[in-house]
Amino acid sequence: MNSQKKFSLEHHVKTFLLDAFTQSKLANPKLVVAFSGGLDSTVLLQIFSKINKTLPFQLSAHHVHHGLSKNAGKWLDFCQQTCLCLNVPFTLSKVNINKNSGLGVEATAREARYKALLSTDAQFVCLAHHQDDQAETLLLQLARGAGVKGLAGMPIINGKLMRPLLHVPRSHLKAYAKQHQLTWIEDESNADTTFDRNFIRHEILPKLEKKYPAIKHTISRSAQHMSDANELLDELALIDAIKAGFDANKKSTVGLRSLNLSGLNLSALKNLSENRVNNCLRWWLAQNGLQMPSATQLQQISQQLFHAKSDANIELKVSESLTLKRCQNRAYLVQKMPPNPPIDWLWQGEAEIVLPNQSRLTFSKIMGEGLSLRKIENASLRIQFREGGERFKPDLNRPRRSLKVILQNHEMPPWQREQLPLIFMNDTLVVIPNIGVDASLQAGNDEMGLVVNWI
Repeated sequence: MNSQKKFSLEHHVKTFLLDAFTQSKLANPKLVVAFSGGLDSTVLLQIFSKINKTLPFQLSAHHVHHGLSKNAGKWLDFCQQTCLCLNVPFTLSKVNINKNSGLGVEATAREARYKALLSTDAQFVCLAHHQDDQAETLLLQLARGAGVKGLAGMPIINGKLMRPLLHVPRSHLKAYAKQHQLTWIEDESNADTTFDRNFIRHEILPKLEKKYPAIKHTISRSAQHMSDANELLDELALIDAIKAGFDANKKSTVGLRSLNLSGLNLSALKNLSENRVNNCLRWWLAQNGLQMPSATQLQQISQQLFHAKSDANIELKVSESLTLKRCQNRAYLVQKMPPNPPIDWLWQGEAEIVLPNQSRLTFSKIMGEGLSLRKIENASLRIQFREGGERFKPDLNRPRRSLKVILQNHEMPPWQREQLPLIFMNDTLVVIPNIGVDASLQAGNDEMGLVVNWI
């Protein structure tokens, strides 16, 4: 009991924030508290409000209105009133939960909540998860047969998400709320043990605590050990992915970008052990915000990528917007794109043009490279998408060649070819962005040229 009295929740949170600001090199960052109105988030918001008087950061609170409870309107009113009393800016998201999504109400609501919170204009979204939550998460993951990543539980900082109370038992939060006479709301669904987390909270953990009083602390410690192990696995995955052509400075998702070092070279991965291949694939999928595949799903992915016939059309849906494909013995995550609308745009000297598919063309003047500005001085350049049958002359001493063959020789995947913008002068194809310039119009070493890139 004495140790609890000596513990200062406000000091703990302030020290946490100071360390986070130092590591992120942010001065006066924007922090938004995910504010449900329950005990945990009420305590966190109260502490942040007090700390904000001496520690500079821009504080706001955001409430996600699911509409699942008949009391949701009352909770919204409570949150608004609390923020008004604390003089904390308040924002709101209303989300619709698809109860028939197949993920279950818990998972669907959680996904919608995180999506709404992450869309806020803030450097950090601050969540009130505590040590008890971490213990529940680990037990849930054990029940689901999770691997190391799942058993690592919730990270204390993960991108924009920040959990300042993760190592603090909920009893400390209750004591703080009582000491400061705080009021909060109680979500009636928290007592419903048909939900997995509530079943563990009300039925499993209390029994474990009777036998092992420090169980929540020790489970949290185990999660930290798993987190350390997961970091090592991530480091190994990055080493293997880089050897397979992953560019750590670019997103690995291939919609329209990263044309040269995109995807993973399957030949490089094939020589690794099965465990290392699976570890690398899991990590690669996670880089694109995808949920971890089950062991069965991962086995299917690996089987298709490494053992399907070389001419097989590999196309595995891994999310609503991403498909896993294979081309030229490389694995790609391809973003679903609508068909290109026909365009016929005149270049008028812009440094950058955003295309309908949200890719961009950039135009730079560089000595000795690209289109000779002298040779195109009085000509008009038009931008069009591929229509088929185009031909191109990359070499003065050779005849024009089919654009299709040129793109195949450059190992450009078919889905990128479909989105490729082209530069014409009159009816002649003069620039294939990122690939080449018509031989008769190339800038000499002493000429200023126009370089067109597609990104």
